[in-house]
Amino acid sequence: MQTSLRMQSASDALFQHLADGDLETLRQWIVASHRPDLSSGVWFDSLVSDSAEVVTRDGWKAGDYDRLDLSLPLAWDALCAEDRSWGSQLHGWKFMDKPIQEFIRTGEREYLQWCLDRAVSWSERYCEQETTNAIVWYNMALGQRALRLAGLIYLGARNGITDTDFRSLLHAVDRHRGEFALDSSFNPRTNHGYFVAIGQTVLGRTLEAVPGMLGMAEEGRDRLAIMIRTQFLTDGGHSEHSPEYHRMLMYSFQLAVDNGLIADSELTGRLRKAADLLGWMIQPNGSLVPLGDTPQVQMVGASHPPTLSPETNFLMSGGSTGKANPDELGVFPETGYAFVRSPQPQGRGPKSEATYLAFTAAFHGRAHKHADDLNFVWYDHGQEILVEGGRYGYGAQLPTDSPLRAEGFYYADPFRQYVESTPAHNTVAANHQNHDRRRTAPGSGLDRCEQKEGLFVLRGTMDHGGWIHRRTIELVPGVSLTVTDDVQSMDTVKRDFQVWYNIAGALEFTKESRGMGPSWILPGGEWSLELEPDNGLQVQGATRESEEPLRGWRSVEDGTREGVWSLCLAADRTRHQVFTNRFSFNRIS
Repeated sequence: MQTSLRMQSASDALFQHLADGDLETLRQWIVASHRPDLSSGVWFDSLVSDSAEVVTRDGWKAGDYDRLDLSLPLAWDALCAEDRSWGSQLHGWKFMDKPIQEFIRTGEREYLQWCLDRAVSWSERYCEQETTNAIVWYNMALGQRALRLAGLIYLGARNGITDTDFRSLLHAVDRHRGEFALDSSFNPRTNHGYFVAIGQTVLGRTLEAVPGMLGMAEEGRDRLAIMIRTQFLTDGGHSEHSPEYHRMLMYSFQLAVDNGLIADSELTGRLRKAADLLGWMIQPNGSLVPLGDTPQVQMVGASHPPTLSPETNFLMSGGSTGKANPDELGVFPETGYAFVRSPQPQGRGPKSEATYLAFTAAFHGRAHKHADDLNFVWYDHGQEILVEGGRYGYGAQLPTDSPLRAEGFYYADPFRQYVESTPAHNTVAANHQNHDRRRTAPGSGLDRCEQKEGLFVLRGTMDHGGWIHRRTIELVPGVSLTVTDDVQSMDTVKRDFQVWYNIAGALEFTKESRGMGPSWILPGGEWSLELEPDNGLQVQGATRESEEPLRGWRSVEDGTREGVWSLCLAADRTRHQVFTNRFSFNRIS
């Protein structure tokens, strides 16, 4: 579309000298545009629990953080300064999501103006003055804020934004354009690179009548192509070891495709595979499997949009849309995931009775990677059986000189460190040390996985430098699970090896067992679970809710904890050990 906008594309401040006529021309061009879609609120988070009325009246609450009063005037520098994650959400303007969606739904302009007022206030502080707060222009906050800035400009142009507010937002666009142009703003090695790429693309497309903005959008599209190839592997798996980030990035890329920002068929094919994989990440209780940095996210019956996968849509809709998956074993060899769901649901209704197992054998990089090589979780008899530590949240970062950073930890909260640790997962450790997350990432460690008559066999191998771990899981749905761990020192050094298991806290522990190990009674009292270590090793306790040391916990939602049964089986001073442990169900007579 040709315009009469008198702007210099090479200027550092494209909008600074806009005349009134130019301002109105730009406003009309924005109103007439339709791509990307900024009219329906799709770029804003729909999973915020508070209503728009509560946010605007009582303040904004992010997760487990305190509610934050956002009444004007705001001392922006003092807000959320003690927590990096909280600050990133604040300076990414996440607090606007519900008010914007409520404005779109009802047309009540007070909600739009509430957001505009705070955007102008923020822009006056940070686009006209410098700050020592690094999180303000941090790449994650920059990219997410740009999406919301684009939405405000579009909705404001269509709904009577004042010239003063419009100029203030355009001044903010200038500053954002300068930040996006910095090489340091774009990191293709983590999902933050995606948010930078999509933020600058959408903001650039919103104002592409301005030559300098069109160039910003084109750079953003190039960055998006880089990100989809680095974030999603060829089998569709996200490379950051977290089902929640897989879900979040998959939907975000899908939105970019829907808005014509990605048109490459190879890339869209990869997104279809990502959507297929998402279905395997849904547990029978409807929640996302909590591997890596994944809190509890309800996937069935929630307000998630449809995916590109009919099989995943079938699970998410409770069988009302899409089609049933005929396969009970899902193997993703490049990403390093294997899943069992048996039987696969075929119709409508509850899906909680299936046996489910998720096995992770991958180390693609440090992003969201816990010390959890060859970890797995198990769901059976309508119940979580083997669980893991969860995410807990991020919080303040460790000092840069902290020795814990050498172990792969970045966050200061001891409980956050615990949920990342090896004992919080169902895997093997050597010398009571966490898996080394600073070593060279080997990629996928998944070996041959197969389905036989009534039996699923999953295998994986992980090289830990001085020692190697080979794991085989044999699952008979509803009957038993046998885990064989073959650990061997490759450097001839004798080591102490520990096998860690975390049993769901809903099971009642009892020492009575027909085998050599402990047993638990499942909720309802009809079934027991027994652990039989067949190599004569004794189970070292069944610890629950220990504070010193931290053992026997998990975090289902950020900032929360609940008790689980933490078990350890050990073999001391050996170069080679094979652990074989069998969990079996028995009906209580």
